[in-house]
Amino acid sequence: MGSRLANLRTSLVFFLASVFVLPLLWGFSASSQAAVSYPLTFTDLAGREVTIEKAPERIIVAQYIVNYMMVGGAGSLSKVVGMTFDGWQDTRLGEYAVFTQSFPKLKEIPSIGGYHDSVLDAEKIIALKPDLVLIDNSQFTANDQRVQVFENSGIKVVVLDYHSMKIETHCKSTQILGDLLGREEVAKRQIDTYTKAIEELHSKLKTVEGQRPQPRVYVELGNKGVNENGNSYNNKVLWGAIVSSLGGDNLAKNMEQPYAPLDNEFILASDPQIIFVGGSIWSGSEGDQMRMGFTVDEKTALERLKGFAKRPAWAHLTAVKDGQIYAVDHGSLRNMGDYVFSQFIAKVMYPDLFPNLRPEENINSYFKDYLPELKYTGVFMLGPLGTQAISN
Repeated sequence: MGSRLANLRTSLVFFLASVFVLPLLWGFSASSQAAVSYPLTFTDLAGREVTIEKAPERIIVAQYIVNYMMVGGAGSLSKVVGMTFDGWQDTRLGEYAVFTQSFPKLKEIPSIGGYHDSVLDAEKIIALKPDLVLIDNSQFTANDQRVQVFENSGIKVVVLDYHSMKIETHCKSTQILGDLLGREEVAKRQIDTYTKAIEELHSKLKTVEGQRPQPRVYVELGNKGVNENGNSYNNKVLWGAIVSSLGGDNLAKNMEQPYAPLDNEFILASDPQIIFVGGSIWSGSEGDQMRMGFTVDEKTALERLKGFAKRPAWAHLTAVKDGQIYAVDHGSLRNMGDYVFSQFIAKVMYPDLFPNLRPEENINSYFKDYLPELKYTGVFMLGPLGTQAISN
């Protein structure tokens, strides 16, 4: 018990420091926001000092097109001359469908590679004559020589990072987008909302520090279907980082690699009290993969979740016996609206502490406030499944 409570204290200290200290260091507070002027110099998410001489007019978005649009608005698409299309439809079919239907211009934008394998088509990028290329850390690592070629050609390269699932990288990436797109106030509002939401969660958890045990939590990505275990996540990335930051005892916490499947024997011996299954619409999801996110209806999501709950090996798990099985949309991580999943998971783990949280409403408000032209349906979080639903 002592080590678990120590872990909870460590998580709270780290995240409260992220909420209060890092925003001050980077000037994220509403009162300190200054108008951007050019030339603009900043440090990107690869730790590189970048100077942009004038406001970019021709931009290649090699990663984070949704984040780009949530900050820049629908009008920002007029500046996009290239993006990574290959793989978007296969791995995020629902997101691809609602964005291309709401913004048909997206289908007219040339694809420059790099979605799945991170390798960018340098020849095509140079031919498109962009002022700026936005990439993520994986693409930066995979294209080190190409990045040098771009910069030698006068093309600026900026590295963003929403994959780390850290408040500081989310906020810094958003501030950079806001500055580059002339949408500083929009970026500021998103940063303020994000930091306030996380602050409220951890401030509330601080009030019960040391007074209750950590709930045992298992997270599995449902892309392999019912008959094969999907990835779980250690405490440093994605769902594992969220669970551990909120004081949950993440079953995959000691896993050396960031993500990998856990053995059935280990899951059974650990006996999770709460299970989250991550869903999306992947290529080949006609079978029993977990479906969640844009375009998915609740009936379909419930049926898929029941399939996981009825795994024979899980029959005696505490989470199954108590009906504490939930689903979350894996595709909606890595943007400034993903604080809602911290809210959802916190409410699941500590329902008495967070009775008034409405994460489902908050994610819909995020899309409505920042991209009202987006027309969509979908389910982003679901549960509890309940014992009756599992038995039926």
